[in-house]
Amino acid sequence: MDSKLPVYKDPFVWRNIFAMLLFLITLLIITSWWAKCYTRHGQSLELPDFVGKSVAEAAGMAHQYNFELIKIDSIFLVDKPGSVILQQSPPATSLVKKDRKVYIVVTKHNADMIPISALPRLYGQSYDVKKEELARGFEIKSNIIGYTYDAGPTNYIMAVVYEGDTILSSRLEKADTKLPKGCTLNFVLSTDTGADIPVPNVTCMNYTAASFLLTSLGLNIEEIEEDVIDNKNACFVIHQEPLYDIDSRMHSGDTVRIFLNPKKPADCPE
Repeated sequence: MDSKLPVYKDPFVWRNIFAMLLFLITLLIITSWWAKCYTRHGQSLELPDFVGKSVAEAAGMAHQYNFELIKIDSIFLVDKPGSVILQQSPPATSLVKKDRKVYIVVTKHNADMIPISALPRLYGQSYDVKKEELARGFEIKSNIIGYTYDAGPTNYIMAVVYEGDTILSSRLEKADTKLPKGCTLNFVLSTDTGADIPVPNVTCMNYTAASFLLTSLGLNIEEIEEDVIDNKNACFVIHQEPLYDIDSRMHSGDTVRIFLNPKKPADCPE
C-alpha cells in the first residue's frame, strides 16, 4: 500500500507555495520602492502652480527646474494687468521630467479693438436693454451724459459719444470707429420734457382737438370746467393759460390750463 500523502496534504508542497508567494510580494514591494526612489532622484518633478503669477515670476521658478514656458494664447481682461498667467498645461502638481515644456495662457497688455459695426444696433433703442448687451457681450460700460426731447418713448438712445466725439446719432454713424474692449460709452437719451416750443393756440378748439394737439407737443393739461359738463368731448376751450402769443415760448412738459364750456365762444371764427 502506497504511504504517500495526497499533494494537497503534503507540507513540503505548501512550504514551497508560501515561499513563492512571499518572494513575489517582496519583489513587488522592492520594485515599487525603487520606482519611487528613481522618481525622486530627478527623473520626475512636481510641477509648480504658475496660475496668477506674472510671466517674469513664473519664468524664474521654471528656470530652477529647467522647465520651459511656452505662451500659446493671450486674452485681454478688463482691470487686470498684462502678462499674468491664466492657465497652464500640464496643471500644477503634475509629475513631469526636467526640461518639460509648460504651455501657458496669459493676459494681454492692450485691449482688443471692436469695430462699431460689430456692436448691436444702438440708435433709437432702449438704453436699459443695450446697456446690458454691451456689458455682457463686449464688457463696455455705459454712462448717461444728457437728455434731448423726442416725441417717442423716453430713455431711448439718441446719440452715442466716445471720448468727447459723437460717433452715432440720427444724422451720422462713424462706421470706421474702433472701440477698445472695456471702454466707456456716453449716451444722450430721449425725454418727453424740455423741448422749447411756441405756445400753442387752442382757444375755440373743441376738447378732443385741443387735447390731441397739446399732448402731441409733450405738454400737460389741466382742465377747468366753467359749467356743468356731461360730455367733455363736446366742449370747447373758451380760455387758456398761458395765453397764446406769436412770440411766446414754453417747454415740453409744462402745463397748459384749459377752461371748458359746452358753448362755443361767440368771438370764435367759424
